[in-house]
Amino acid sequence: MTNSSFLIQNITDSGSQLVSIYSNLSVEAKLGILVPLLLAMISASHTLYKNYRERQKKLRSLFNLTWKNSTSIGKEEVLGNRPFNEYYFLRPEDEKVWNCLDNEKSVLIVGPPLAGKTRMIYESLIKSKKHDLIIPRSTDIEIESFILPRQMKFWKPKLMFIDDLHRFVEQQNFEYLFEVCRKNKINLIATCRSEVEYNKTKKRMLDKNLDLETGIFDQIIEVNEISEQQGKEIAENVDRHWNEIRFNKTVGSIFMPLAEMDRRFKECTSEEKSVLKAVKKLYICGVYNEDQIFQLDKIQKVSENEGIKKEKYQWEELIEKLCEKEFTKIKEKDIDRIWAEEAYLEDIVELNHSGLSVFEELLSIFAETPDELFKIGNRAYEIGSVKLQKASYMKVAIKAYREALKIRTVEQFPIKYAMTQNNIGNAHSTLAEVEEKALSYKKAIEAFQKALKITTVKEFPMDYAMTQNNIGNAYSTLAEVEEKALNCKKAIEAFQKALKITTVKEFPMDYAMTQNNIGNAYSTLAEVEEKALNCKKAIEAYREALKIFTENSYPEYNKIVAGNIEELTNFCKMNEIKL
Repeated sequence: MTNSSFLIQNITDSGSQLVSIYSNLSVEAKLGILVPLLLAMISASHTLYKNYRERQKKLRSLFNLTWKNSTSIGKEEVLGNRPFNEYYFLRPEDEKVWNCLDNEKSVLIVGPPLAGKTRMIYESLIKSKKHDLIIPRSTDIEIESFILPRQMKFWKPKLMFIDDLHRFVEQQNFEYLFEVCRKNKINLIATCRSEVEYNKTKKRMLDKNLDLETGIFDQIIEVNEISEQQGKEIAENVDRHWNEIRFNKTVGSIFMPLAEMDRRFKECTSEEKSVLKAVKKLYICGVYNEDQIFQLDKIQKVSENEGIKKEKYQWEELIEKLCEKEFTKIKEKDIDRIWAEEAYLEDIVELNHSGLSVFEELLSIFAETPDELFKIGNRAYEIGSVKLQKASYMKVAIKAYREALKIRTVEQFPIKYAMTQNNIGNAHSTLAEVEEKALSYKKAIEAFQKALKITTVKEFPMDYAMTQNNIGNAYSTLAEVEEKALNCKKAIEAFQKALKITTVKEFPMDYAMTQNNIGNAYSTLAEVEEKALNCKKAIEAYREALKIFTENSYPEYNKIVAGNIEELTNFCKMNEIKL
């Protein structure tokens, strides 16, 4: 008999003996065995179900849609509350999008508001090659607890749709989702507003070592304006009278009743106008939830600043009137969740003042509510990153964050405290670009170091690495104006700490960017001490970066790093340094 046959025979005999013993037990003894087993099974089933419910709840907080066949997608799932007409105006850009999807390329569609970017994606999804589609929510990401839903149809190409990328990049740790896509080979299709919003998005992503033009999207397609003749043809096809249309060279302006809404706004009562103005102020300062959902209590607070005070039932009546006039919608029959069309807020609702004065007003109104102050600070930072009034907006952001810290103390809200300190550091670093460079960078470093007291390498490794990179960048730039050697060494130390987390295997893009930063720091250090040694260390770091930033994969970054090497080589030749 073989060993395996002997083992099987023994197991069979043992099983027979157990059955024999069990059948000879009394009823009470049998129950004594069965009941605990049954209770254990019930407990295990309950635990499994509870874990399943918690996982599903977490997924719903992160995604609006999880792995659905792209060709059977519902229009509401992509277009949301946008008006829909069965007629669709085909443009040359449509074919480009289809080609990208069919060839499994990531694509970004850029254009002004009402250009039809999202509708173009919807039409492409239902007509092109089948993908498994996932749609993330525009919300903050907690890296340590983030989960990606399982894809059951693993053989199908994966695609993630991000609508309004310019809003998505305002969320905390947004960059992590791009890393998830890279690791899981998920292609991207996204929309983004053009001009200022696009530039803001590009800078925001570059701050996170992401280049949307070369590292994230394979193709960027700009939606062109349409001519008046084309507009009239579309209007005729959808039975719209041209004289009722406020045409602005976009497809959406034909379908959106801007002229009619302008007339309705002018006919609104003074109270209705004040409420809509309050919503617009909240919109400008970023005080709303995802999908442009405004909370009634926030609208009330801003409206009360204009002298409008009402009972709750009166507020409900007022909001319902605005819903009847189609300026707002009550989401899911919840009066505290009010949706407003951004096209009407931007083009129809007019304020007596705008810009920085709106931010100052809301800073005063929400002086004791840290979540709103944090949102105001974020929006001021985003605007200041691309607007000419950089210093003014950065100071508003810093003020908002510091006010929030009066309530978001390190003892009571350690995570939010660290997040706010990190944002203060970023705002001071940006302020340093236009005024008080040394002082601003020192304040930035101080804020980053306070954040590190919470975001330790053990508890929050990714946040730790990001903050160390921020510190390194601040010291590198500070070295340009004072204590060059000391600040370069501190920069290198911070970058090397970041590399303990952003390894070449796990985070190649971040690894390469940090190596380039180390190379820059050593190059600057070589200007004042140990020229030969520091030049060699700089070259080593640059070469490490080029292992990732190859000419084929990242041509723009390859060019930058190669340029750094060439510049350093010339420096060595001038100083007769042998490499």
